[in-house]
Amino acid sequence: MLAEACTAAGIPDGVVNVVLGPGRSVGQSLVGHSDVNMVSFTGSTQVGVNVMRTAAERACRTHLELGGKAPFVVFDDADLEAAAQGAVAGTLINTGQDCTAATRAYVQRPLFDSFVDRVQTIMQSIKLGDTSSPETDLGPLISTTHQEQVAGMVDRARAAGGKIHCGGEIPADADLRNGSYYLPTLVTGLDQKAEIVQEEVFGPVLVALPFDTEEEGLALANDTRYGLAASVWTTNVFRAMRGVKTIQAGCVWVNDHIPIISEMPHGGYKASGFGKDMATYSFDEYTNIKHVMLDLEGEDEKDWHRTIFRRRTSE
Repeated sequence: MLAEACTAAGIPDGVVNVVLGPGRSVGQSLVGHSDVNMVSFTGSTQVGVNVMRTAAERACRTHLELGGKAPFVVFDDADLEAAAQGAVAGTLINTGQDCTAATRAYVQRPLFDSFVDRVQTIMQSIKLGDTSSPETDLGPLISTTHQEQVAGMVDRARAAGGKIHCGGEIPADADLRNGSYYLPTLVTGLDQKAEIVQEEVFGPVLVALPFDTEEEGLALANDTRYGLAASVWTTNVFRAMRGVKTIQAGCVWVNDHIPIISEMPHGGYKASGFGKDMATYSFDEYTNIKHVMLDLEGEDEKDWHRTIFRRRTSE
């Protein structure tokens, strides 16, 4: 479909090529091919490291947009309803299959219980189903294999002592059993080192943890190997800017989570990769800079020559 759309748009043949096949064979061959001058990869951190390793063997430029574990930091002066609505939307975008999705909600203790209750209520109202229906809020995951992976991570969180406030299972509805659906899930009761807090789920799952001080909340937000996106929720502009400055992520929203516009450079820190998509910054990723210097004087001898050798006179 992409190739057909390009042709219909008048793009000459050969400018855009769609090559299908497994990453381990086709992808590996493309990344390692001498005719490829740059590799841009979007996907998991593990595969991104393999792509970078292959490209490095021939010093090929790479641009990597990798995994994320976005913190959603809610301070005690935040608008509770806005934060709860934003948390559900930020968690469930693309059924959670988005590297910038909200996955770790850190909520200052005075608001924690109210936030959890409100998020639970909204999540329980979400309607799963066929995405072609206007009544559907949430569609399926990409495959049953991935559905099992998401379910397995939630099951391990439950076994580790996590409290599942809603979801936490494959829906029992007969109309949904044949699809790779998973219920919107809210988890609490775990510590910072838990697998589901540290590792990417890539599903409709939000983990919430309380914190006491501003410094603690921001430290917890940074306590992961990822650094792609984050959000800060507060009505205090000074606190918001301290959060923006402190959080190690390529994008930090204030009182929102997820909206991306074309003027906004998109890319991560740490294990979330490097390089920028979108905005004018993206042109730099795909540009080879060449410096050209032209002599405008036409003189045989130049002053800077004297820094190399003494003047020589011609006979």
